[in-house]
Amino acid sequence: MDYIEAAAALGQALVESPQFKKLNAAETETFADTEATNALVEYRKVQQEMAAAAGGNVSQEELESIRSKLLEKQRILNENAIIKNYLDSKKEFDQMMREVNSVLQHYLGGGASNCSGSCETCGGCE
Repeated sequence: MDYIEAAAALGQALVESPQFKKLNAAETETFADTEATNALVEYRKVQQEMAAAAGGNVSQEELESIRSKLLEKQRILNENAIIKNYLDSKKEFDQMMREVNSVLQHYLGGGASNCSGSCETCGGCE
């Protein structure tokens, strides 16, 4: 098996993983829900406003006002069950991808023994 075939097999395994399926379903549910979608869009707008303000010349009062808006938008996200499910699913998928990347780095780095690609606290790969 060459590296392209191996990458294709890895991609297929990731698509078939419970984490990917859960994330895909949660994403579909989130973006089908107008309230959830609007809450995410509003949060991102205020997040961008905060980033721009932090790098610009704004008063401490303006910065605090934007920070308060951002915290309120975060509260709204946290109270939405659909968004919470999406964020939890994304966290699980991201953790799986970190583990995959850790295993790849293990092999690319010549088999250094600090893998932590999980495999249930391994002890091998050598």
